[in-house]
Amino acid sequence: MIDDKGIRSLLPPFQTDDEIAAQEASKAAVEKRLGPTTPKPTINFDSLDQNISFGPEFYKPLKSKKQLEDEKYKRDFERDYGDKAIKKDVRNKVNKNKRAGVAPYQNMTTSEVIIAESEPSIQRQVINYSPKKINTNKFENKKAANGLHGQLMVDPKHPDGFRFTDAKDLYKNYGDNPERYVEELMYLYDDGPVPTAGVVKKFDNLDKDSYPMNQTKELKTYQKAFNQLTPVQKQQVLANKNKPKKI
Repeated sequence: MIDDKGIRSLLPPFQTDDEIAAQEASKAAVEKRLGPTTPKPTINFDSLDQNISFGPEFYKPLKSKKQLEDEKYKRDFERDYGDKAIKKDVRNKVNKNKRAGVAPYQNMTTSEVIIAESEPSIQRQVINYSPKKINTNKFENKKAANGLHGQLMVDPKHPDGFRFTDAKDLYKNYGDNPERYVEELMYLYDDGPVPTAGVVKKFDNLDKDSYPMNQTKELKTYQKAFNQLTPVQKQQVLANKNKPKKI
């Protein structure tokens, strides 16, 4: 057999009759030992279904590197700063105070206290921690006992130190004072200024309007709302009022 190397490799392969006969003899000897080889099956393309379509369910485009990075960022952000993560962090701080034997909300920010007051699972921890065990059935943020539609939240920015979170509760408590009711609604929904109408004034001997005898209606309204706070909330409101104001 001629070895096709060099310039001969550029020419079509050439075999002599003797080479072809030798290859056939070798093939016959192999088949004699191993048995005859079966021919490979052929595919009848005419019998295939010609109506196969590859729609969106069969084809999913590969996401770009930026899309994958954005999805990872969203997952990481939700894990570290989402609602569950924030509540978990607040719950851990309450547990830390419990282990240290201090007040449940000690060294916690106002926003953290508001979250704790609005999360039932954290409130149950605070109740169980309280030296005077409060009846859980009676607690429930006093929502059922007082017929509240929403919740009462501690809010140091509000002149009362707390606020309602539902318009129906606002009307129930301030409906007889339209100006106060409108101001409360604006403060609740429109991020308006703090209410001033019908608010209890701090006593000032130079201001007769601040005398208790001259603001009995305002004091009655305030006391009615204050009585709906939980014991923990009352302590927080009083503590915020006693804090020295920043100059």
